[in-house]
Amino acid sequence: MRRTGWTLRTGGSLVLFLLAALLSAGAEPVILPPLWTEDQRIQQLTSLPVAGDGQLEVGYYLLARTNVRPLLQSKGAEQPFAGEQGYYRFASLSEIRLRLPRWQVSYAFGIADRFEGDQGAVQLYQGGVNLTQLPTTDTPVHALLNRSAVNRWTVGHLVPLRDRRGESWLLIAGSLYLSRRIQQGTLDGRWQSAQFDGNLLLDTTRGLNPADTRSAGWGLHLAASAPLSDRWRIGFWGENLLGHIWQRKVQRITARVQANAIVPDADGFLHAAPLLSGRIDEVSETLSLRTRYTFGLAHQQARRTWLLFASHEDGWRFALGGAVARGWLLWHLPDGEVHASWSVGRWQILIGLADLNPWRTKHATLSLRWSAPLGR
Repeated sequence: MRRTGWTLRTGGSLVLFLLAALLSAGAEPVILPPLWTEDQRIQQLTSLPVAGDGQLEVGYYLLARTNVRPLLQSKGAEQPFAGEQGYYRFASLSEIRLRLPRWQVSYAFGIADRFEGDQGAVQLYQGGVNLTQLPTTDTPVHALLNRSAVNRWTVGHLVPLRDRRGESWLLIAGSLYLSRRIQQGTLDGRWQSAQFDGNLLLDTTRGLNPADTRSAGWGLHLAASAPLSDRWRIGFWGENLLGHIWQRKVQRITARVQANAIVPDADGFLHAAPLLSGRIDEVSETLSLRTRYTFGLAHQQARRTWLLFASHEDGWRFALGGAVARGWLLWHLPDGEVHASWSVGRWQILIGLADLNPWRTKHATLSLRWSAPLGR
């Protein structure tokens, strides 16, 4: 690689973002792991956020969703992708949380990945492993990448409210973020005459000294719940309603890519592109945060509670089901994923699959949470 005034010309490795098309690098809000997981929202909607003297919680959360191939299927074994738009979502979160009657304090480390692309982008990605999956005709290729890894410290204050219908509450929380990795970009071009020809625009911290890329940010969150009657209750959770990350340094890669073979590694990097010409600049930028919000409705009966949720991040998802004393079951739309959670002693376990056969499922969720009451 030769850098002259940050001009780049190389045949080495670069990034492939498999999967949709939109916007330029840096224009997309940063995607982050969730602040409230599904089991936490259900607990808050069906009971008061904290009872007694409070509790200590330690949890792990994992989510993976795609429409390209089953999650556990080996690469190269997939069928040709015939859809119009492909996607892959991934999030993991390790957290410790202290919940007191009026205050909540937590620390977490989380990773979030989002890949999107049209049919040509998915076929180009699959063709890197199995050449028979490459596009057979001239095909446009548009793909988007959005990845982050952050440390998060959060403090929340609970405000209880009472009226004639029962007890309501408002939770205001603020997070301090320390970014460990930021990658955002687009790949836009065309596959024709057995070769990809396109433009790459990428902001990435990869390849820089970690001490130069660690940056700070903040996010403001809001949750609330109120009774509508003796049996009905509503809830709202909004994450990163306000906030930014001030990224000290990223490499901004603007390049022309021409390749007749695309071989992505585990991180989505391209190896041995025949020609890459362009430019690398080191820049700082202020990044907005992707907002996530959820509305909930609960109908309480003697032995069970019926639940309905509507969530929005990069599209609407709905969930309906019910909860009993030791667990709950929710069916998610539009993907058909079923989430089941149950309590075993001090453990809360959540498993979600879109197919009863784990080897065929394209959507999976796992959550483990241990909690212990304080003051006992």
